[in-house]
Amino acid sequence: MHRTHDLPVFCSRSMGRRLHAMPFAFYDLETTGTSPAYDQPLQFAAILTDDDLRPLERVNMRCRLAPHILPSPGALAITGIQVDQLTDPALPSWFEMMKEIQDLVAAWAPATWTGYNSMSFDENFLRQSFYQTLQPDVFATQFNGNTRLDVLQVLYAAHSRAPESLTWPVDDAGNAVFRLDALAPANGLRDHDAHDALGDVEATRHLLELVRRRAADLFKDILANRDKTHVDELLASGEPLEFVTRPPGAPPHGIVGCSCGRDAESANAAAFFDVRVEDPVECFGLDQAGLVDLLERSPRVVHRLKINETPMLFHSRAADGTVRERCREIADRPDFSRRVGAAMAELMVQRYPPPSPGESVRVEERIYDGFYGREDKQLLRSLNMADDWQARLSVVEQFGDARLQQLGRRAAVLMAPEIMPAAAVASAARNILARWRGAEASPRGWATLSAVHAQIDRLLQEGRIDDGRAGEIRNFYEARVRTLEANQMP
Repeated sequence: MHRTHDLPVFCSRSMGRRLHAMPFAFYDLETTGTSPAYDQPLQFAAILTDDDLRPLERVNMRCRLAPHILPSPGALAITGIQVDQLTDPALPSWFEMMKEIQDLVAAWAPATWTGYNSMSFDENFLRQSFYQTLQPDVFATQFNGNTRLDVLQVLYAAHSRAPESLTWPVDDAGNAVFRLDALAPANGLRDHDAHDALGDVEATRHLLELVRRRAADLFKDILANRDKTHVDELLASGEPLEFVTRPPGAPPHGIVGCSCGRDAESANAAAFFDVRVEDPVECFGLDQAGLVDLLERSPRVVHRLKINETPMLFHSRAADGTVRERCREIADRPDFSRRVGAAMAELMVQRYPPPSPGESVRVEERIYDGFYGREDKQLLRSLNMADDWQARLSVVEQFGDARLQQLGRRAAVLMAPEIMPAAAVASAARNILARWRGAEASPRGWATLSAVHAQIDRLLQEGRIDDGRAGEIRNFYEARVRTLEANQMP
C-alpha cells in the first residue's frame, strides 16, 4: 500500500473520550475534479496531533485512477499530477485506498477530523468514496466519538471576532483573501507546498495553531461547539447569539439573532433568525408559503445552521435592548418555530424533489436513500476482509440492498475485469463510453470528452498549460477511449 509514516503511531484511547482532550486528525484530498459523486480522490494526506496540535503521526496515500473516470484537466494542472502517475501499477486501486482510509479513521477514533473547506468539499468526497467502494461506515468521520471542524470557518470567525490573530492578505480591491495558498505564507509558513494534500494539511494545522495561540478564548469557544449538545443548549437558551458566516461576495460577519426552529425532517438543521434585519413580529402571521419565501429572502433573514458541523456560534457581543426583545418574542412563540421547521423541510423538498414514479436514479446519487440493514453492514465487513475480488463477488450476491448489489458488481468489473465474463466487461465499457460521449447538462455530473477537451482549450488560452502538457492529456484520453472501444477496462 502506498502509505508513508514518519512519526510514531498515536493511541487515541489514552486521551479518553472527553472533547477537551480529543486529538485532531487534519486531512486533505486531491481529486480528479469537483463532483463527489462522479470524481474520485487521487491523494489523501493526514496528520494526527494531540489536543495541543503537536504532530504525532503523518500519513500520505495515493491511488490509481478508476477506469470509468475522466480526470479534469484543470485538476491535473492545479495538482501537477502527470498522466503516467494516474495509472501507475505500483499504486493501490481506489477501492484499496478507501479501505485503508476507513481503517485509519477507526484506528484514530475518537478524533476531530479537521480540514480546510472540508465541510463543503472533502467530507462529501470521503462519504461518496466510502459509499462507492463498499466501505461499511459511509459516515465514518461522524461516528465512534469523532467530531468535525472546518478551519476555513474558524478563520471566518477569527476575521470577524479576533482580527488581530492573523495577517489577512487582500486582493486588488482590498478584500480579504481566504485561499490557503495566500493565508499560509502571509502568516509565516514560507515553504507551503500548495495543492499537494500533505502540504495543505501542514498549512491548515499551522493556521489553526496560530488561532489557538493568539485567540485562545475564541478557540476554546469553537472547540466547545464540536459537541452538538452544547450547540443545542446555546440555541435553546433563547439568548442573543452571533452566528459567523460568509455570504457570497461579502466578508465574513456575525449575524446577531437566535434560534427560530428546527427542520422537521432533519434534526441537525436549525433555523437562525437575524433580528437586526427583520422584526420577527412581522413574520409571525405568515402562512406556510410565506415562511418558505422568508427562508429564501435576500438579504437573508433566516439562516440554516447545522448543529453537527461545529458551527461558528457564540454569545453575542452586540445585543442591545431591541435585539434582546426580539429574541424574547421568538422564544415566546413556539408555534412560529414549529411552522418554520415545517417550512424548512418543505423548502428542501422543493430544491431536491424526490424522483417521480418510474424515474431512473443513478446509483451514485442514491447515497442518502437510507441506512444499510444490519445484515448488509456485516456483509460489507466480510467483503472488506476478503483477500480477492472472486471472494468479494460472492459476498456481493448476498446483499439485500439493491444499491450495494449494483455498486459491488460495478466495482468487480472496474477493479478486477479479468474475473468477470467478457460480456459483462464489454457491456461496462460501452456504458462508460456512452457517458463520456454524452452531453451532461448538470454542472455536478460526470465529465464528458467534449467538456474536458474544451477545458484544455481554455487552459491553453489562459497560459496555465503549454502545448506539450495539453498533448499529453489529450493522448491519455484517446488511449483510454481506444481501450474501451476494444471492450476492455483501461
